[in-house]
Amino acid sequence: MRILLPAIAALAVTVALPRAVRAETIVKERFGCHTQEVTDRLFKLVMAGEELAFGQLLKGSLATGECRSWKLGEDVRLETRTMTYGCLALTNAQDRCYWTPLSAIETAK
Repeated sequence: MRILLPAIAALAVTVALPRAVRAETIVKERFGCHTQEVTDRLFKLVMAGEELAFGQLLKGSLATGECRSWKLGEDVRLETRTMTYGCLALTNAQDRCYWTPLSAIETAK
């Protein structure tokens, strides 16, 4: 058990470490937010069926610029990723990245 916990911790850190920036294209319209916590909270609201709360939080987050909607075909750069999210930014801008589900850039297999 003593060996297993450090190995799991090292794996978690490795998965979240920045990798080489890759060019990608949006293949599914999704939203992304500057902080992974806001993106997580939005998806948890969806999963819980809290549509009204989801709509209010997303509308407010879009209005403040915390979140943005990605459009089909937009060229983005993948700056870093976890197992389920990638931090995406437009390739032709120097904006901060937005944590977005990887399904936005991954085609169905």
